[in-house]
Amino acid sequence: MNYNYYYLVTSLPTLSPDTPPPIRREDFLTLCKGHVKRSDFDTLKSIQLVVSKQKEIPSGVLGAFLNFERGLKNALARLRSQRLGVEIQNFISRETPDHEQRLIAEEAFHAPSPLKGEEILNKARWRYLDELEFGHYFDRHRLFIFFIKLLILERVALFDPERGMRTLRSILNLEQVKTHYFNVFNYNEK
Repeated sequence: MNYNYYYLVTSLPTLSPDTPPPIRREDFLTLCKGHVKRSDFDTLKSIQLVVSKQKEIPSGVLGAFLNFERGLKNALARLRSQRLGVEIQNFISRETPDHEQRLIAEEAFHAPSPLKGEEILNKARWRYLDELEFGHYFDRHRLFIFFIKLLILERVALFDPERGMRTLRSILNLEQVKTHYFNVFNYNEK
């Protein structure tokens, strides 16, 4: 039997792909804990953006999204393996990406920066979740979609260009120090 969570769904904030998360994942789960069936709550808690190859795919919108995500990752793995000249079989799962997933992956793969590529992927994920939402207005699937969108927003909120530049500079400085040390060490041996 499919339960409807009218009050809970109508009390949730609106999520937008261009704004920070209006609620933390922990707060959302706390809110849900007292208002949803135990099995639905357990499913909510188990949702992750990173899906392993071996994980069994559930049915419904959650399974559809996970299949979409695996298709995207397989398409990206193919592109990366071709660029690096490595065997693909160790890096993909059994799902074959469809045409749309391949196009999205190619656009993200050829983006001018990793951040821009991630933005392309997240927009595609969001659009797909919007499509899955149709017909699921107050049921558990609506909660699952909300939670996945919330996880995407939390991940995006972690992207900090200034912090990224500091990390890049420290890596480059470390490489310069290693190069300098190596040159000094080799010079002294001569």
